[in-house]
Amino acid sequence: MNNRIASGFDFLAPVYDGLARRVIGKAMIASQLHFIPRFAQCNRLLILGGGSGWLLNHVCAENPDLEIDYIDVSFRMLRMAERRVNKNQRITFIQGTEDSIQDRHYDAVLTNFYLDMFDENGLKEVLQKIKKSVAGHVLWLATDFVNERIADSIRLWLMYRFFRIITCIKARHLPDWQEQMQHAGFELSDQKKFNNGFIVSNVYTLLK
Repeated sequence: MNNRIASGFDFLAPVYDGLARRVIGKAMIASQLHFIPRFAQCNRLLILGGGSGWLLNHVCAENPDLEIDYIDVSFRMLRMAERRVNKNQRITFIQGTEDSIQDRHYDAVLTNFYLDMFDENGLKEVLQKIKKSVAGHVLWLATDFVNERIADSIRLWLMYRFFRIITCIKARHLPDWQEQMQHAGFELSDQKKFNNGFIVSNVYTLLK
């Protein structure tokens, strides 16, 4: 685990959600909620980069019996997430990264604004690590930014500058995460765009 990245997100933890909503707007919330009902029939969910956990109660409301492994690099984010949820919910909180994925077969994966943290080569490795841990009938909800307009390019440049300074992430620009998901063998089955296309929420299944 990269301690500099962890320290950076620890620093941002108290203000991260408010800052994101102020910069991006209501689409930041709506995009992450849109496909959550799809988890109603799942058994074991892997959440990577879950942050402060504001989404957890929405996920648990759709499926109270869902087993969740919740991984985040930030200790402070994890503590915030733990305080938000019912203690009876079966959630394992793990401080770490994709290298901390447990030896299980998940039938659901959730990555919200997580895949954008990696450069192209790093993202390929991340996707393969996740792929090894999922069942053949996996449902993967991925919500993230896309770069389709000049205005989006400017916003992304500013965001990457900010996060590289504060959290020391390696990525300098947005990777083509949708194309890489396809190359890794995941098939897009549904999609919803938000904020004039700046954010997309995708539903993927695994081709085996």
